[in-house]
Amino acid sequence: MPAWRELAADVGRLLPLGLWVLALLAAPLLTVLGLSGNFVIVGLALLHALATGFAPLTWPFLLLLLGLALLGEAVETLVGTLYVARKGASRHGILGAFAGGLAGALAGGAAVPVLGALAGGFVGSFLGAVAGQYLRERRLEPSLRIGWHAFVGKTLAGSLKVMLSAVMIVLILLRAFPRA
Repeated sequence: MPAWRELAADVGRLLPLGLWVLALLAAPLLTVLGLSGNFVIVGLALLHALATGFAPLTWPFLLLLLGLALLGEAVETLVGTLYVARKGASRHGILGAFAGGLAGALAGGAAVPVLGALAGGFVGSFLGAVAGQYLRERRLEPSLRIGWHAFVGKTLAGSLKVMLSAVMIVLILLRAFPRA
C-alpha cells in the first residue's frame, strides 16, 4: 500500500477521535456560559461508548458521570442559595436571587444568544436579590449588599460546577486512554 494511503487511513481513524477529544475539552466552556456543559460531557462519553462497544466506558461508568452532572446542578443551586442566605439574605432576597437569575438568563439569552444568558443570569440574580431584599427591609444599602452576595454566590457556584466538569473529563480520558 502506498504511503499516502496509509497516511489517509490513519487520518481517517484519528480525526474523529481528535475531534471528540477537542469537543470534550471544550464542553466546560458551555458550563461557563451557563449552559449544560456537564450533560454535554455525559453525551460525548455515551457517544464514545457507543462507538467502542462500551469497552472502556461502561454503563456503570456512564451512570457515574450522569450522577456527577446532576450533582453539579444541585451544587450550583445549593451553593448559590446557601451563600446568599449565610450572608444575611431574607427569604425574599434568596427567592429574588433565584428567580432573578432564571429570568435574567432567559431574557439575556433571548436578546443575545449564549453570552446574553450568562450576563443575564448574573445581572438578574443581583437585581432579583436586591428587589426581594428591598421588599422585605425597605432599605437600599443592605439590599445592595445582598445583591452583591448573590452575584458572588453565583460565581462561586459556577466555578464549582466547572471544576466538577474538569473531574469528569479527567475520569473519561483516564478510562478512554489508559496507557497515555
